[in-house]
Amino acid sequence: MSARLTLLAATMALATLAATPAQADRRAELYDAAWAAWHEPDYPAAYELLAEFRELPYGRQAVTDFMLATSACRIEGVRDYGARLLDWILYAYALSADSRQVVAEERRRCGPAAAPEPPSQIVEARSAGMTGYGKTFYWANAEEQPVASYPIRRTRPMDREVLTARRVPLGDRAAAAALAAELAPGARHLVTDKFLLISHAGHDAGDLAEIGRTLDRFVGFLVTTYDVVPPGHYLRVELVTDGWAVKQLALERHGLGASSATIGYAFVEDTSVVAAVPTNAAGTVLHELFHLLVRSNFGDVPQWLDEGIASLYEVAGRRGDVYFGLENWRREVLETTWADRPSVGELIRAEWFLFDDPEQARAQSEAEPPPDLHDRVEGRRQAAMMAMARYFALYLQEQEKLVPVYEAVRDRGLNHGERPAPEHAVALVEEIVGRPIDEIDRAFVAWFNDAPPPTPQPRTTGGSLHVTTANLNLRTGPGTGYERLTTLPAGTRLAVTGETDGWRQVTLEDGTTAFVSADYLQPVEVVEKSLPAD
Repeated sequence: MSARLTLLAATMALATLAATPAQADRRAELYDAAWAAWHEPDYPAAYELLAEFRELPYGRQAVTDFMLATSACRIEGVRDYGARLLDWILYAYALSADSRQVVAEERRRCGPAAAPEPPSQIVEARSAGMTGYGKTFYWANAEEQPVASYPIRRTRPMDREVLTARRVPLGDRAAAAALAAELAPGARHLVTDKFLLISHAGHDAGDLAEIGRTLDRFVGFLVTTYDVVPPGHYLRVELVTDGWAVKQLALERHGLGASSATIGYAFVEDTSVVAAVPTNAAGTVLHELFHLLVRSNFGDVPQWLDEGIASLYEVAGRRGDVYFGLENWRREVLETTWADRPSVGELIRAEWFLFDDPEQARAQSEAEPPPDLHDRVEGRRQAAMMAMARYFALYLQEQEKLVPVYEAVRDRGLNHGERPAPEHAVALVEEIVGRPIDEIDRAFVAWFNDAPPPTPQPRTTGGSLHVTTANLNLRTGPGTGYERLTTLPAGTRLAVTGETDGWRQVTLEDGTTAFVSADYLQPVEVVEKSLPAD
């Protein structure tokens, strides 16, 4: 390796910790120069440019990683790095079938001697060169069968200048409000410290304020817990009523074709989220925000980890500034599809499994998935895989191993030597958990089959004492759109600690916060009686 390349590698760790507008401009500058050098071809120049690009926020991308790897394969002294990166691309990124063949062929050619022929180009199938990430399941029929939506795909190109113009620097609230008026004339909007919220679903000012507070707190949690790097401009969140509205706005905003089963997606190039959120329950937005912000420094996150952690927070509790996943509807999915459940080892080894299903691949070219898609074997397998990812993340969280596993895969994923990337990922999990993978799977099954722990009950001290006048749902937030934790029997006593738009806040025995409707509460008058004199 040349002295210049060695110096570049040595200074990579000094990448800045904030995604500023200057960094975004540098990223665009590096991409244009690297694209030109790679096509010329001038592989040493492309390698230097792309190595710097990869260390910038949102710099880990399939196409640029492929350019970096194939450049390294043609430079003496760094071919081993190129081969390892190609392995990781095959493992971690969503690629079209043709692109997978191209990457596999390049991996075969990346040996001791430089590959003489110039490489072909690839396409990241799920984002088609841009980055749209969507949920993949919804409840389809009377039997509540989970159905796989087809992957988001690009239907028309987007002008980079248009996307760049949507990035409003933090602090310029007037410009953010002007962008909202331009994108959605007449729609209610709110500018918070970090977000521009736009409602297409009739949210009132109180709803948007509640969602905004939740999102601001959640971003702070992601920064502290997962070291994500928020951008130096407002994150835009557009709230719609349902999957059909997501489909329409995806096409309008980003030139993306989405299934009406998709209830949310994130788009990196203008740091935005579109989500079906008809109430003030923001779980879908938390899910998509993880997808979006994790790509600030872990764009090559394997799907089992990406989808597992993102779905963990779609139903979550909060203690102070810390969010944690709770039980949710995916337990029922996993129980229903248990015969198709992948083991923990199979889950971790699975290359971007959304594209393992040939029916899903064919559905990309269709306006809507076939009506009987939910009856197909692959649809059930997909549902089991996604539910397993979520519950394995919940298992790791309860073992206090989730963040260490995440950090190990993020920071040491490429250090796999001669070991294939999937086996290296398994080895990292074994190292952190401290058990062989088969034992981890057995422990997971035993944990999952145990009855979920009972929901802590509301405290009766520390607030105004009330009693429930009917069976009353205890929820994670102030609205019927929030997850139901349990149902309190009529006559349950609890201490009310706060009020929010017709809902009463209570504190549970474990210190977490929950909410009940004020309509079914009655104050309890506490009367102190004197004992009779002796």
